[in-house]
Amino acid sequence: MASSCTAPCVQVKDTIDLNDKEKLIFDRLLEVLQHFNLQTQLRVAGGWVRDKLLGKECYDIDIALDNMLGREFCDKVNEYLSHKGEEKQGIGVIQWYVLLFCFFVKLA
Repeated sequence: MASSCTAPCVQVKDTIDLNDKEKLIFDRLLEVLQHFNLQTQLRVAGGWVRDKLLGKECYDIDIALDNMLGREFCDKVNEYLSHKGEEKQGIGVIQWYVLLFCFFVKLA
């Protein structure tokens, strides 16, 4: 006897559309890499990617770094913001088996 599943169909997008604030954030992060000539790869991870592929808004962007600590990168971001005459941002570091970082960008 075969059973049928009637789970709702979920539409998954092929690409991620950035809103204006997200584009500004990602552009700024790339500017930091270029300004300091950092050979670091930034990868967006976590629920933000899932939500964007599902067409949902998400305000929690996790960035993974391949060759430097999050705290070091956040310090570079703040140094760059100072160089541009912009306000430095708060940094929160979370210790949890490995060092993760959370950087809260306040962009109006």
